[in-house]
Amino acid sequence: MIDILLKSLKDVFDKEILFASLIPIIVAALFWGIVFFIFHTQINSFFAYIADHIPFISDSNWIKNIIETIGGIFIYYELLIITSVMIVGIIADKIVDKINKKYYNLEKKGFGTLFGSLSISLKQNIIFILLFLVLIPAMFIPMLNILANLILWTILIKEPMYYDSIAMYATKDEYKQLQKNNKLKIIIIAFLSSSLFLVPLFGVFVYV
Repeated sequence: MIDILLKSLKDVFDKEILFASLIPIIVAALFWGIVFFIFHTQINSFFAYIADHIPFISDSNWIKNIIETIGGIFIYYELLIITSVMIVGIIADKIVDKINKKYYNLEKKGFGTLFGSLSISLKQNIIFILLFLVLIPAMFIPMLNILANLILWTILIKEPMYYDSIAMYATKDEYKQLQKNNKLKIIIIAFLSSSLFLVPLFGVFVYV
């Protein structure tokens, strides 16, 4: 696992891999930036409504303004992450192929497809959204909100990351066996990768 992490760190400085990794974040940032710009009034009204129903602060305008601002940034960032995960499913084969040629030279005998990658990403996105809605109260508790986000992001990227990394080079049986034998390792790698989302500027390296 350490070897994998060291190779990932090395790939941060590979221009082609880094550029491909930037595409999902840039596209998602632009898309949601436009959406938030067009609907900023409605979005602010939504968070103002929430603030009005939080005990003890409904009469404090400056706290409500803070909630509107932070709430908007927070939701924008969450949407950016889940959208970028979907976009990665479209271009992941190029990133993985580059890494394969650089280190492993494995034969493409796998079952992986674009549809398979997108379907897994969509499934994890739905699970993420449902769990996020359940864990909304935890987002208002310091430290617990960080842990909740790390768990959610790990769930979001674990399956797509494993599929995109392995499915092009392994048969279905090999894929399932590797997944079974390396469950803990896959979770740890996904958790460490998702922790990069805590620092937005480092979030682009999650897919390297």
